[in-house]
Amino acid sequence: MKLDKKDLKLLYELEKDARQPLTQIAKKLKTSQQVVSYRLQQLQENKVITEFYTMINFAKLGYSSYRTMIKLENISDESHAKLIKFLESHSNVLWLVECGGKWDLIVNFLAKNPVQYNGFLSEMQRKFKKIIQDYDLLLTIEGIYRGRNYLSEERRLVREQPYFGREVSQEKIDKTDLRILSYLSENARANSVEIGEKLNLTNNTIISRIKELNKKEIIQGFKPLIHLEKIGYQSYKALIKLRVIDVEHEKKIIDSFDSNVNVVGILKMIGMWEFEIEFEIQSREEMLKLSREIRTKFKGVIKEFEILPLYHEYKYNFFPRDLL
Repeated sequence: MKLDKKDLKLLYELEKDARQPLTQIAKKLKTSQQVVSYRLQQLQENKVITEFYTMINFAKLGYSSYRTMIKLENISDESHAKLIKFLESHSNVLWLVECGGKWDLIVNFLAKNPVQYNGFLSEMQRKFKKIIQDYDLLLTIEGIYRGRNYLSEERRLVREQPYFGREVSQEKIDKTDLRILSYLSENARANSVEIGEKLNLTNNTIISRIKELNKKEIIQGFKPLIHLEKIGYQSYKALIKLRVIDVEHEKKIIDSFDSNVNVVGILKMIGMWEFEIEFEIQSREEMLKLSREIRTKFKGVIKEFEILPLYHEYKYNFFPRDLL
């Protein structure tokens, strides 16, 4: 789909807050609500946007993210489709994407502890032992979502950025909050009246509960699931292993990406890699240039460096459904 500046600005506004009313977006785009509504409909019909999800800091609910890198073998279209369906419908899969390089799939499982994660892993291996050749595990300590500023900005503006993980205390919330989070996790643009009708709650209850979940920093933002291949962008992950792990070197690496609008996310992890930097750019040549710049700038700090191209995102859901 060929996008003009207004389409990109619309995507940018949805990236900042997918729940904001179309009337508010229309004012920012200096156009009518009808035009914004039509353009959004076109983006959805062309599958540029396939859903709206809520960023939830699952650590505040007592969960951790287990990044699982999967290598497949002897795969037919049928067996591949069955595996994707299994992972898409799994109650505790946060993220599912096809990738290139050494691995074929990246899956993020949400689990309360290693025992629960091992149960997920064992179930997957048992069901698909004929096609899963190998896997590797990375435990996510912290994720910082930088956002898609490149849709409208040449340099990143300083603003508060959504995150998940970190060393946080678990928040106490009740079943009503959990039901609201569950609904919002897949329907981030649903208005309070619609949510209230679905959950048999009043409009005021929904509004006040969402405000409180924001205040507690359980809700970190509302985002569209954008399929980059539809708008001429490519997604890559740079996996980084440091020579020495210390706060100074970690800060230098994170700070070096502050103004780069093509850096959309940074993850700190435990495993064979310490950092994961996600880039969204328009060509492979740009990625090669960026990777050379990173390796040159931190040649005394980075021990190993690997690039993974990401092909297609199947799922984004930050809510662990076993809570229900």
